[in-house]
Amino acid sequence: MRSFLFFGITLVIAVDAQVRSVTDPGVVTTRQTITPAGVPTIFDGRVYGVTFGASADEIWVLTATQVYRLDWRANRVLKSMPHAGSAGLQGIRFDTGSRRALVAGADKQRKTRLLSVDSGGEAQTLFAGEGTQIAGALAVAPGKVAVVPLIFDNKIAIVDLSGSRAPVRTAVTGIAPFGAAVNAQGTVAWVSNWGGRRPGAKDLLTAPTGLAPQADRVVVDTRGIAASGTVMRIDLASGQTKASVAVGLHPGPLAWDEARHRLYVANMNSDTVSVVDTESNQVVRTIDIKPFGPRAAGVAPSALALSADGARLWVACGGINAVAQVQVADGKIEGLIPTGWYPNALSLSPDSKQLAVSTLLGPGSGWRDEPRKRYVHSYRGSVHVVDLPSAAQLASYTRVVSENNHLPLGAGAAPEVARTSVPPTPVPERAGEPSLIEHVVYIIKENRTYDQVLGDMPKGNGDPSLVMFGKEITPNQHALADQYVLLDNFYASGGNSADGHQWLTQSNETAYCLWPGYAGRSYPFDGTDPLAYAAKGFLWDLALARRKSVRVFGEYAGRMSEVDAEARVKLFEEWEKGGDFSSRWTIKAPIDGLNKILATNYPAYTNAIPDVVRASIFKKDLETWEKSGSMPNLVLLQLPSDHTFGTRPGTTTPQAMVADNDYAVGQVVEALSKSRFWKKTAIFIVEDDAQNGVDHVDGHRTVALVVSPYSRRGAVDSTFYSNQSMVKTIELILGLPTLSLFDMIAHDMRASFGADADVTPYTAIRPAQSFTELNPPLSALKGEARRAARDSAKMRWDVPDAAPSDRLNRILWHAVRGWETPYPGTRSAV
Repeated sequence: MRSFLFFGITLVIAVDAQVRSVTDPGVVTTRQTITPAGVPTIFDGRVYGVTFGASADEIWVLTATQVYRLDWRANRVLKSMPHAGSAGLQGIRFDTGSRRALVAGADKQRKTRLLSVDSGGEAQTLFAGEGTQIAGALAVAPGKVAVVPLIFDNKIAIVDLSGSRAPVRTAVTGIAPFGAAVNAQGTVAWVSNWGGRRPGAKDLLTAPTGLAPQADRVVVDTRGIAASGTVMRIDLASGQTKASVAVGLHPGPLAWDEARHRLYVANMNSDTVSVVDTESNQVVRTIDIKPFGPRAAGVAPSALALSADGARLWVACGGINAVAQVQVADGKIEGLIPTGWYPNALSLSPDSKQLAVSTLLGPGSGWRDEPRKRYVHSYRGSVHVVDLPSAAQLASYTRVVSENNHLPLGAGAAPEVARTSVPPTPVPERAGEPSLIEHVVYIIKENRTYDQVLGDMPKGNGDPSLVMFGKEITPNQHALADQYVLLDNFYASGGNSADGHQWLTQSNETAYCLWPGYAGRSYPFDGTDPLAYAAKGFLWDLALARRKSVRVFGEYAGRMSEVDAEARVKLFEEWEKGGDFSSRWTIKAPIDGLNKILATNYPAYTNAIPDVVRASIFKKDLETWEKSGSMPNLVLLQLPSDHTFGTRPGTTTPQAMVADNDYAVGQVVEALSKSRFWKKTAIFIVEDDAQNGVDHVDGHRTVALVVSPYSRRGAVDSTFYSNQSMVKTIELILGLPTLSLFDMIAHDMRASFGADADVTPYTAIRPAQSFTELNPPLSALKGEARRAARDSAKMRWDVPDAAPSDRLNRILWHAVRGWETPYPGTRSAV
């Protein structure tokens, strides 16, 4: 490996990789600006942890695929070592006793392990296979013991470092242990439990973390959100729990001031730090990590570091891309230090003069093949080494963080109050002010970039060479974008369905989803894991609390098993004949409270049921609303078939599935536009993420549509929008408060609306593409097409993104564009 300095940023790249200058804009999809302090190093892939080594000049970095030892002052990679498998979350620490780095993670067989790595990159396995799936933030008593949280197994592994080669022992924890802290003697550990305590007889509300029969159950509230967080004191000799202390939600990283009997606990889903007295085993104070005037959720304390004298605590804040410097004596936030995108680990230098900060996503996603081919999973994490600032420097940094987040500092800013004298508009300036719109329909689709679908629209910022499902396959999305508003600067904040659906419904994402922490437990796109939900709840919770009526079709309704290709085609044939599907299926959502507003006859997630069938079920309900004269204020409608089955033999082709999805969208819009409710309706249509393709602007850029009588006809709106913008606009229309700081700072979409209504109905366009076109059988194929079909047949399709993303993307590209057309493929780059 070599490192190079360009424009003040160190780039760590492969020796044979072409170097390029960093020209990315410093704005990420959450509309926050990235301006990291200190000396940054950017890596290929996510960064999961950082630790200072034997001196203040040396740092060790854990990425998704490598362990690096760097001299950050000399801007030089001293050594790098690949690690096959997955990195532990905050899974690297330096053992000053052995002068080696300890690295936690899992191997290719998903067995957890702990490696000891010397300065030359030689690794020794200290344990392997005590747990499975994923490891958490390990703790070290130098030269004595290491403690590795085994997140999936609800245990810790206790590893002897003294050279005695004692067997590795385990101890039982609460649900999903994340962080650990060990005393200097290596006899006692504190462990945090993301999922809190194990439910007891008095816990009446519980829910499983995933669909497996043996899934852990966690304590939940009435909204279905995990409601417990604990830290446990464990005697390492006996493995027995000596105390359990209730703290905030999603307790994660720990910092133990043993001399002063204080344990600091970062509560990731409560935006607080709990201070535990380790003599009395009680919480003695809770520090709010809410530095801005509007006290919105989403700051996400994600890592801790403590000064040697115990006077200062540094708190990484993943949600605001900053580190908070806290005065321990009174819990006051002294200031903020700007970082890269989502800081996730901290380390204080041996001389206590520098702070090393790793960030999960660094400057944002990069590109494939060449800079114009951006891809959401081209991750680039980073590390920043920052001199601990003077008071003046900290004040300057703090102002930068405030501007980067578009939020004022301090506690004095009062929330905006709705005005009573303003006339109604489509999108009010403040929640609670009158709107001309009473009904919002929110359509959620799956996994397309802007360029894949709308890159051929001349009036938008598109790249026709990247189009896969153009006008002949998606005539309705093209017509709606042309007749109403073309949004060519809209971004999905999530990188996959597990976090995309969180952004769409919660305008937030927990660390459990982002890091991710759900490995082995769930894939939380479907309402099956209460640990995935942000503390403020869902969009429908806000609506119901404000006495708005809600109906949910498919979203968070679990998932269904697949049907075979013949059954899917038969459903099309039945639909063509006008079949009635309104009583075909009976669905129950995993979130109990959601069932009160769920369309129980509407299919949950599966690509095995055509979207036009889903649309027909929705239209039946619309007919009922027409007769009664009453339509829900908020409707969520899932239409997922544009995810496709790849080229799996005997199933409908990718083009057929995207065309089916497109026509379903057109039919829903047509039905609403011809209803009695149309003049007071707005339809928002969006993909949950953009991971199944490339885009010449950014891998997160996606297809989004706004359709309403008040939409600006024939307009192009190039305002910077994201999932949170859509959520915010819905909140303003329905008079709802914000869910998080992310929808608070997002641009609302009023620029897409005008003051006058044009109630001209829309007529759906049937695509020329056949809905029943089938992928050919394996026997009819050869070469790459045959290999693609064989691979598609092996993939799992009942869960979005269970199929290998990169392989599926290649298959779809060639299936649509031809097997001779070069794929915009991945390369090793910054």
